[in-house]
Amino acid sequence: MRKKNRVFIDMDGVICEYNPAAELSDLEKSGYFRSLKPCRRVIRAVRHLLSVKNVDVYILSAVLPQCAAESEKEKNEWLDRYLPEIGPKNRIFTLCGESKAEAVHGLCEKDVLCDDYSVNLQEWVQNGGRGIKILNGINGLSGTFTGGPRVHIRKKGDLKTAVEDVLRAG
Repeated sequence: MRKKNRVFIDMDGVICEYNPAAELSDLEKSGYFRSLKPCRRVIRAVRHLLSVKNVDVYILSAVLPQCAAESEKEKNEWLDRYLPEIGPKNRIFTLCGESKAEAVHGLCEKDVLCDDYSVNLQEWVQNGGRGIKILNGINGLSGTFTGGPRVHIRKKGDLKTAVEDVLRAG
């Protein structure tokens, strides 16, 4: 049995800025994912979470099916630049439109997904995990995710506190 909790962090709209005006053709262009702006306060919060002894932190991000290899390569380059503390073995990529819950083996109540997309969070919770909705000023306006807390990360301790609260509640 696993001793550590696992926390999975989404990329687009969580640790890097989401561009709601981007068209599919923009996302398919070489360099798009590599050039996304980092959300520095969220990155600081993730780094703070990495210091928690009973937690393993992962990146769990979707890539475009039509350019999956290039999207994954660019996202890895972005992570190498902005969050190298999370190494390749703790980076999981799934195809956009596929369930993130199905991309993780042994999903259980000790697994927390931090994501800005309610559908991902709802599927995660339905499959036995715990979810934290990350608010980024674009999403979360209608309150569609009710299976866990909704958090706007303003300081480095906000993510750690939310994760600890979610795990304690279980």
